[in-house]
Amino acid sequence: MKKDFLIVGAGFAGSTFARCAADDGRSVQIIDKREHIGGNCFSYIDDETGIEIHKYGPHIFHTNSKEIYDFISRFTSFYPYIHRVKAHYNGEIYSLPINLHTINQFFRACFSPKEAEEYIEKLRIKKACIENFEDYVESSLGKDLYNAFFRNYTIKQWGTEPKKIPISTAKRLPIRYNYDDNYFNDRYQVIPSEGYTAIFKRLLDHPNIKIELKSDFEEYRNVWRNKFKKLVFTGSIDAFYNYEFGYLPYRTVYFEEIRDKEIIGTAQLNYTDLSTKYTRICEHKWFTPFSKYNSSIAFKEYSDFADSRSNPYYPIRDLNAEKIYQKYKNLAYEDKDVIFIGRLAEFKYYDMHQVIGSSLKKYHDVCCENE
Repeated sequence: MKKDFLIVGAGFAGSTFARCAADDGRSVQIIDKREHIGGNCFSYIDDETGIEIHKYGPHIFHTNSKEIYDFISRFTSFYPYIHRVKAHYNGEIYSLPINLHTINQFFRACFSPKEAEEYIEKLRIKKACIENFEDYVESSLGKDLYNAFFRNYTIKQWGTEPKKIPISTAKRLPIRYNYDDNYFNDRYQVIPSEGYTAIFKRLLDHPNIKIELKSDFEEYRNVWRNKFKKLVFTGSIDAFYNYEFGYLPYRTVYFEEIRDKEIIGTAQLNYTDLSTKYTRICEHKWFTPFSKYNSSIAFKEYSDFADSRSNPYYPIRDLNAEKIYQKYKNLAYEDKDVIFIGRLAEFKYYDMHQVIGSSLKKYHDVCCENE
């Protein structure tokens, strides 16, 4: 007898779908080519310092959705956490996101909120048509703040001129005319009290779920239809279709470890000029500021070009990539037995909560409305 689902990938996309299916009495086998569950949200405790390390870069859980928050809260308790980011520019440290403190410090002023807004209004470069990242930021803040905090950081992060970056990337960055330096605007902003890997252990702890690690989809490619009713694929959609229309472009991230007593004194310090090749340093003990440690560990982050074969992180949504992706999406639309979920499968820049939300919706659409 066929099992209900083969799920490729044990990150949030696959694990959320797996748990929904298992809770409804469906049989699930989940495979992952890595040696651990959790995908890019995998975390572990560093032996030397006792600090929880987010292996593939820092993750802060934030969402406005009560549905998503309630779902994930079934599998963990949380500590409240406010993410505060600093920027290193031209030998000075500034507050991010752009707020009244940033504006006053940068322009050596003492503006009130109203005065700051009036001053920035005079600097704004008004454009008839806002088409890209550069247009959006310059039309919101003017050239000086754009050049200081956005232009070069974006070039380092994305490897291209901001004129080629979609507006949606810029809209993720809030601008405030008060002293609020909370990096996010969301209702729920938390850190799991026992780490991210503990969430996945509980998500996948169900008698209807079987897990196979260090297992590649290629082992199942030609046989899965004989053993499973449906496939849930969270890997790269171009890899699923054997790169028939070419490789989708991504940015990847690699890390350089730093150990010391103290390092940057905050969770995240962005380097927004070209004085360094790395984009930021993240000191992981500050993600659990309620704990005390005798020493610290941080990571410099570097960004580089990649495709779906080489540790992809962030999809590059330029016009050429959109054309390629649409061809794969058309193939996927015709294959009713395959469900594509997640950042790689949907070729979208998702945060954690958005991945969970997409997975919950896909499960409901595929499995609930047809019953």
